[in-house]
Amino acid sequence: MLETIFILLLIFAILLIIFAIEYEGNSFWNLVSIVLAIPLWFILGLANMEIERPYELYNISSGNIETGIHTVTSPISPYLTYFFMGVGLLLFIYLFAMVYDKYINYKER
Repeated sequence: MLETIFILLLIFAILLIIFAIEYEGNSFWNLVSIVLAIPLWFILGLANMEIERPYELYNISSGNIETGIHTVTSPISPYLTYFFMGVGLLLFIYLFAMVYDKYINYKER
């Protein structure tokens, strides 16, 4: 379940970037899609390190069903975290440059 949510958030973040590229001339939709994409990339970066899975197993010796949470960590998780955080940081820099160019720098023209 958590892996599915992670994949859906990744697809939505990629679609928001494609939407921002497609509507680059329209400043409103470009701004909205980038503002929505930045937190998604940071959430993906922070949620990537460990994925927890609930489990149940039957203990033969005691006859009880034991529940717990298994934490799965991939060896490439730190690199994916750096990648997702880097994309979020690049989008934040692009957002700052776009706002500066279109709104603050517009008064000087």
